[in-house]
Amino acid sequence: MLERNSFDRELGQICLEDLVKVKPVTFDSIRSSALNLFIQKVSIPPSVKDELKRVKLRYVAKCERVYQLIATEISAIARLPINELHPFYLELLNIASDGHYQDIIKSAKKIVVIASDLWREYRRKILNSSSHEEAKKLAREFVGRILSLVKRNSHYFSYLQEITKTVKTTPCVVTEWPTVIVAGMPQVGKSTLVSRISSAKPKISPYPFTTKTVIMGHVKLKEGLYLQILDTPGILDRPLEDLNTIERKAIATLRHLKAVTVYLMDPSPDSYYSFESQLNVLKSVESIVGKERIFVVFNKIDKVDNERVRKCADLVEKVAGFQVRLAISALHGYNVDKLLNEVLKLYDTIYGTSYHREL
Repeated sequence: MLERNSFDRELGQICLEDLVKVKPVTFDSIRSSALNLFIQKVSIPPSVKDELKRVKLRYVAKCERVYQLIATEISAIARLPINELHPFYLELLNIASDGHYQDIIKSAKKIVVIASDLWREYRRKILNSSSHEEAKKLAREFVGRILSLVKRNSHYFSYLQEITKTVKTTPCVVTEWPTVIVAGMPQVGKSTLVSRISSAKPKISPYPFTTKTVIMGHVKLKEGLYLQILDTPGILDRPLEDLNTIERKAIATLRHLKAVTVYLMDPSPDSYYSFESQLNVLKSVESIVGKERIFVVFNKIDKVDNERVRKCADLVEKVAGFQVRLAISALHGYNVDKLLNEVLKLYDTIYGTSYHREL
C-alpha cells in the first residue's frame, strides 16, 4: 500500500503565495491613509531658523509622506509577476480578476510613473514658493492631484481581494512530481476519493459545488517524492464558455497541468446528475486534455448491481469512445489502491517516467 501521510512543504517548492505578494487595497483605503498622514504634525530641526523655510520644509515632508504611502502600496501591485508564473497559476489569477490581472498591473505601473513625476514637480514648487499660503496651497493641490490619479486608475483594484484569496488557497504544484487530477460532475465522489487516497481532507457534503477551489493531497512514493492528487470543483453539462467561476478553476487545472485525469462517474440509478450528462461532460474533458490522458472510473460501485454496471460501461464505450478502466467504492476503500497503481502506470506510459516502480 502506498504511504499516505501529512505532507510537509519540500525544500525548493515554489508556491503561488511565494510569487504573488500583494494585499487588497482600494482607493478609499489609500485616500483615508493619505489624508491621515497629511494632517499629522511634522517636526523640523531647530537649526532651521527661517520661518518661511520651516513652513516649506513642513509641507514638503507632509507631501512626501503621502507620496511614499502611495508609491509603496501601488508599487507592490505594479511588481506582480506575469511571465514568471506557470500558466496554471496565471489562469487562476485571471479567473479571480475576471480577466483583468494584467490590467491591474498596467494601471499600477501608470500610477507609479505619474505619481513620481508629480512628486518631483510639487517638491520643487513648494520649495520655491514665496509665502506660507502658497506653500500650503501647493501641498493641498499635490495631494488632490495624486489622489485623483489613483482614483482614475484604480478601477480594477477591486479584484485584489479575490486575488489575495486565490493566492492563499491555491495549492503548491511541483511540476517535477507525478500528478493525478480527479474530475467529474458534482456529487460523483471526487472529494471522498481524494480524502481516501491522499493526505487531503476536502469538505464532503451531499450538496453540489461543495468544493469551490482546487484542493491538493499527496501520496508519498519515496523520500522527497510525492504523487500529487488534485480534487477539482464539479463541472456541469453545458458549453465550456458558459461555465461559472468555480467550474473554470477545474478547467484551468485540466488545461495546464501535466497529469493523468481520473474521470469519476456515478453509475447508480439515483445519481445526482443523469448518466447522460456525465457522458457529455466526459466528452468536454476529452476536448481539453485528450483521450489518452483520461482514466475513466466508476465510483459508488457498492450501490450498483452488475447489470447496471455492464449497461453503463457499454454506454461509455458507445457514446464517448472510452473503456471503463476500473470500478471502485471510494467510501468503502474498494479498489482504491489498485486505482493508484493503475493511474501511475498510465502516467509512466504517457510521459515516459517510471514512478510506478516506486510503489
